[in-house]
Amino acid sequence: MQRGRLLIILGIILGLATVGAVAFLLLNGGSTTVLPGEAEPTPVPVQSEEGGGIPTTQVIVALQPIPRGSEFVAGSIGRRDWPANNVPPEVIADEAETIGKVAKTEIVQGQVIVRSMLVDVGVEGEASLSIPPGRVAVAYPIDSQSSVSYAIQPGDSVDILITAYFADVDEEFQTPLPNKTRFFFPLFDNETGAQIGLELSEEIDEGRFELGAGDVASIVIPSTTQIPRRVAQLTVQSAKVLRIGPWIDLPAPAPPEDGSPPPPPPPPDVVTLAVTPQDALVLYWIRENRINSEIALRAAGEEEADHLTEAVTLQYMLTRFNIAVPPKIEFIMIPSIFDLLEQTEGLQQLEGNTTPQE
Repeated sequence: MQRGRLLIILGIILGLATVGAVAFLLLNGGSTTVLPGEAEPTPVPVQSEEGGGIPTTQVIVALQPIPRGSEFVAGSIGRRDWPANNVPPEVIADEAETIGKVAKTEIVQGQVIVRSMLVDVGVEGEASLSIPPGRVAVAYPIDSQSSVSYAIQPGDSVDILITAYFADVDEEFQTPLPNKTRFFFPLFDNETGAQIGLELSEEIDEGRFELGAGDVASIVIPSTTQIPRRVAQLTVQSAKVLRIGPWIDLPAPAPPEDGSPPPPPPPPDVVTLAVTPQDALVLYWIRENRINSEIALRAAGEEEADHLTEAVTLQYMLTRFNIAVPPKIEFIMIPSIFDLLEQTEGLQQLEGNTTPQE
């Protein structure tokens, strides 16, 4: 009887111990403690729905095709599980690494993004990746005046201002007026009086005919060539500045032999602009015709504004600013007698004969 009670008590104790051990394992996530001298357990591969027991890691892949030169916009890339033993080298770890970069090559959908596929905008040798879609890049000459004192920087938007000159030309010859005129005169023999040929007169300027006193006709010949008529206007608008100066690193000048510091590099003399193909032809025409031009820098945030301007001429300046045309009078004011003598070419005649008094 006592022996049976003892067996029942032992059975209860063993059952409680078993329940406690199971509860301990469940509370600790099924982990086991490695005792000193025991080997660590072999890791079990992580099971995944696609991996089939193969260890995987997350990589950045293209969720859609990305053309060469395109930016990595939201939705174009994302994270995907990838077999750990097949991850390409230099794979990027975060989408943030693509900020400010464009695709250097064509990237197909599902392709893993690696660093060699990324390039900064405007880097040397990759100018075509900086050109916005639908535009072309052209080089345009600049100096300190035409470049807004070198204030323009890559990424700015600028306008092109020009000043053109108009002059009257012969419609058939397309030469500036006035034309030169020569006359043919008959040439006679002094002894017989017979005409033996024609004689060509010297060149004269063709002026305008005027009738003087007594209906005497005369020709007024201009003393100088015609004065061209000037006009200023806004032409190409919202051209994007891609780069200031050349796209290649020019070799540095050799240091002076006397050991003095090398001279500073010269300021840039060219700017690369991204414009429409039609505006590229406009800039080419301006440059080939040697039309004076300058660059106007646009304010940030007004890159796409369309400005309507009116051509500025002499008449525009007189009308808008109410400038009075000075009347013609019979005398002028000059700084000194020397200026008058130089203008009338009389200074050489007076040298050595008369000493002008101040």
